[in-house]
Amino acid sequence: MESIKRIYPDPVTFVLLLLIFLFGELTILSVKFFPYLFEEISLQNLRRPTLHALSFIAGIFLAGFISRRFNYRKLNNKKLIYTLVGFSIALLTVVLIKKFASQMSVNRWLIGTSIQPSEFSKLILIIFVAYYISKKGYIDRMSYLAWVAFIAVAHSLLLFLQPDRGMAIFILLSTFILLWFGGVSPRIYLPIGAFFAFVSLFMLKVGGSYIDRRFYAWKNPLQDPYDSGYHILQSFLSFINGGFFGMGPGFGLQKLGYLTQADTDYILAIIGEEFGFIGVFFLSTLYLLLVSRLIFISMRIVDTFGRILAVGVIINLLLSILISYYMAINLLPPKGIPLPFVSYGVSNMLANLLGIGLIGAIYRRQITYDIDRI
Repeated sequence: MESIKRIYPDPVTFVLLLLIFLFGELTILSVKFFPYLFEEISLQNLRRPTLHALSFIAGIFLAGFISRRFNYRKLNNKKLIYTLVGFSIALLTVVLIKKFASQMSVNRWLIGTSIQPSEFSKLILIIFVAYYISKKGYIDRMSYLAWVAFIAVAHSLLLFLQPDRGMAIFILLSTFILLWFGGVSPRIYLPIGAFFAFVSLFMLKVGGSYIDRRFYAWKNPLQDPYDSGYHILQSFLSFINGGFFGMGPGFGLQKLGYLTQADTDYILAIIGEEFGFIGVFFLSTLYLLLVSRLIFISMRIVDTFGRILAVGVIINLLLSILISYYMAINLLPPKGIPLPFVSYGVSNMLANLLGIGLIGAIYRRQITYDIDRI
């Protein structure tokens, strides 16, 4: 345990993260590498598994460094907070400029398809809301919360223009939930929620026929099985093929061109096919233990800023897990939200581990320090 503590202050969290990552790495290898074992293997087959592993290694050491060396209270600073918010908005704006300059219909990446600023914007918004609530205390005036709503909606609209409507709504939803945990007065909280709901409905309505097709496919995938309902049906087939025990790592069929986002949006379906109900249950148990452990840590935090910051990271992780699960089994309309630490995505991996690093910094400076003094 002491050797693990040199990497991250809470060994339980570290071990759970490692197990979840290994589950994802094995699945990505199964999608990108295993089918070509008996053919001529190219470096391209190993690109995504390698990047996934490297991003986890870099992220976990960054999380460890933050938890050991960084005083999270330095983030509770107006100048630094607004520098981060300005940086976030600037990156999202650069993505839009790049999109319009290149006349692309969709663009969500800063450089190629490697860096997605929206993943880091989620974390910056969590830090901003934690700072704002800790400074204002009990918010019972609409004018106090209007600025938070403006910052959240500004990010959401920039994402909407990429277009990434799912992420735009995700940011509003996570901000709304975090405000509730921050103790905002219901008299203010409910109108802000109604405003966020209105903005979300507006973005869905402006989506036009593309959004309508997704909702129709969600309600009845068989209505258009070769287009809008295709991925939903292929996801169902993955779980059916897998049954209780699964077909075995590398033996799944849906990854062979049938399910095109097999290592990203629909990676849970591949896990269901190759590892069966047992595999999905095991992964779900790991997630449950991880979230429970992080909640346990957050409940022992007495500092308002640190507590809200930790809760925000947990909300981000929990929403991502639930949406990814629900999308794979068609309880929610199709939307590409990566499964944390499992789906391929360098930006998502690094942003999530940065959040874990901040919780580690709070854990080390508040909880372990207090225990050592007793």
